[in-house]
Amino acid sequence: MKLKLIQTVITFMLLSCYGCSFFNEPFKAPFEPDDLPKNYSISVPKEKPLFYCWSQAFDDDELKQLVHRSLKKNLALAGSWSKLIQAMAQATIAGASRWPTVSASFDPGITKNRTSASGAGAWKNDFSLGLMSSFEIDFWGKIRAQQESVKLEFEATKLDYQTAMTSLISEIALCWIEIISQRMQEQLLKKQLATNKTYLKLVRLRFQKGIVSALDVYQQQQVVESIASQLPLVNAQERLNLNMLAVLCGEPPQTNIPVSRKNLPQLGPLPPSGIPADLLTNRPDIQASWNRLLAANQSVWAAKASQLPSITLTGAGNFQSDDFSHLFDFWFVRLAGDLAAPIFDGGRRKAETNKARAVAFERTVNYRNTVYRALKEVEDALIQEQQQHIHIKALKQERHTAQKAFEEARNRYNKGLNDYLPVLTQTLTVQRLERDIIQQESQCIRYRIHLYRALGGKPVIEKTVNQLF
Repeated sequence: MKLKLIQTVITFMLLSCYGCSFFNEPFKAPFEPDDLPKNYSISVPKEKPLFYCWSQAFDDDELKQLVHRSLKKNLALAGSWSKLIQAMAQATIAGASRWPTVSASFDPGITKNRTSASGAGAWKNDFSLGLMSSFEIDFWGKIRAQQESVKLEFEATKLDYQTAMTSLISEIALCWIEIISQRMQEQLLKKQLATNKTYLKLVRLRFQKGIVSALDVYQQQQVVESIASQLPLVNAQERLNLNMLAVLCGEPPQTNIPVSRKNLPQLGPLPPSGIPADLLTNRPDIQASWNRLLAANQSVWAAKASQLPSITLTGAGNFQSDDFSHLFDFWFVRLAGDLAAPIFDGGRRKAETNKARAVAFERTVNYRNTVYRALKEVEDALIQEQQQHIHIKALKQERHTAQKAFEEARNRYNKGLNDYLPVLTQTLTVQRLERDIIQQESQCIRYRIHLYRALGGKPVIEKTVNQLF
């Protein structure tokens, strides 16, 4: 008996040593934070970003209300929340594998035994009450690895929900800015239309006095019609964005979503952006990709462990009697252990391990790509906003020069020193520049929104999500 016990201990020690060598592959991170650029190409404040809800950066109560409304009612976000609940339930299911399973049974019955050749017999009661339990010893950590993998997938899904929240906030802000921009362009077009109609009256008056030709009247009439033709397009774009805003707020199109602001918000200085390595903790999509990479490595561990022997303990207890009042007087208990080791499975377990390794490699590549894409988004937003400010400054200077040229052409036309074509040309140039400046200023705000989105804002969104649990 002692010899068998010693043999069993030695066997398990050898298996343990084999298991240690079986799992000796070190986990290598895709890269370290020091591998990333030390700074952004555009000079920005290096302190840590302040992750308040960045929609407040414009300090507009209307935008804050729209964001709050969309976070409560947006249907796509509600779908992401459902996925989060599913992932949480799956994590609970996986965690249950580390605990014994216990089931109970109650089996009342009645039987008739034959006691003579004539078939006569007596009915007999039979009552049985049993408890059964089964538990797999997690000797190699397979169950723990499976549970940890599912738990990490749940954390990744939670981070996906945070990413969806960040994206929704930016979409609301972009749509809000676009509506304001379209309304400003509409008001400008109406103002330009009124001005051109006034010029048309003056040209017609000069034509009636024989001072100018009919060509001047037709040219100015063409400008009026050109401005009038642009109004329906601007109005249509505004209505399309209002429909989009309604859907983002969880309402059907044509719902009246109030947008009352008349002008674009003023941009402040660039927000503190920290250093590129800060994105590893501030971007929820990067954190989600990292958790999925860790989950894949846990799956590799579990796949390897499935190739090793498993130990299962089972226990059963049963009460049985032909009299219900004496049911608990007769009982038996059975305890057993089961050691099972795979011998031949056609290469299935090895293939599963290779598949798990391939998934881990894929997620390593995905993580690196997610980090690089995040860095690109921040860099793009910084460069675009910087160059956009320079472009707007040049546009305003061009408008100033064009306005002077228009005034000079009009004065010369009034004095009869030139025909109406220079006046017409400068009128079109000034009015085009006025519309372009509105479009480019709104585009500059969009780049700022892209920057806020690219920086992430994980801490404040994470706090909001954690309050839901």
